[in-house]
Amino acid sequence: MLTMNSSGHNPFEPAPQSVAVPDVAAPESRGLPAGRGLEWLRQGWQCFLAAPGLWIVITVIWTVVLVALNVVPLFGTIAATLLAMVTLGGIMHGCRALSRGEPLELAHLWAGFGERVNPLLALGGWYLGAMLAVTLFVLLMSAIVAGLAGLAAFAALLVVSAATSLLLVIAVMLMAPVLMAVWFAPALVMFHRMTAIESMRVSFYACLRNAPAFLVFALIYIVLVVLASIPAMLGWLVLLPVTFGAIYASYRDVFRQD
Repeated sequence: MLTMNSSGHNPFEPAPQSVAVPDVAAPESRGLPAGRGLEWLRQGWQCFLAAPGLWIVITVIWTVVLVALNVVPLFGTIAATLLAMVTLGGIMHGCRALSRGEPLELAHLWAGFGERVNPLLALGGWYLGAMLAVTLFVLLMSAIVAGLAGLAAFAALLVVSAATSLLLVIAVMLMAPVLMAVWFAPALVMFHRMTAIESMRVSFYACLRNAPAFLVFALIYIVLVVLASIPAMLGWLVLLPVTFGAIYASYRDVFRQD
């Protein structure tokens, strides 16, 4: 059964007529109840069902290209991160087309390589820098813990075990603000002509304002990740398109986009 949004309209059900809605330069975010986190995932599923075959093709191409780039040391990782952000902008364009009753096209995957490519690349650069900073901090802490464990060899196993758990928690806490800053950013750059920095600022505060909804989203998403990974990772062919649709659904919801 298809699930409707709060206004009674399914955003991923083809409409009789596509209505063009003008983009807003600086959209105002709003706070939503915790249950909307589940609704975003439901709408992400509807987005997938609107064009399942093409979504799988897009997901395979997207994944293969990014994995191939990551094989190349250093420069490949940089290129993959920048490309991921640009293609996410294009994928958001594809999700918007579906929500307006228009067909999803393979060309949507590359729609970010237009006039908004520079801010999308800048967004990828900021994201890459933030991830690098978090990684270096965790590695530094790991080296310090290893040194302390070496000084107390008799308790090394206990120290390393406790410190590893603590470092994992710290890494998650440090990455959370980064993910908050980029969650809505590709859509904001694509549809509202924002700069990378501006879109990250708006995205961060919008996520912070909707922390309960994102907590519900994250708890359910963890379960979906486990389920998608069990059958030789094949479940990700569905989960990734659902994720793209859920990101767009949350953007529509939080920023009151029609």
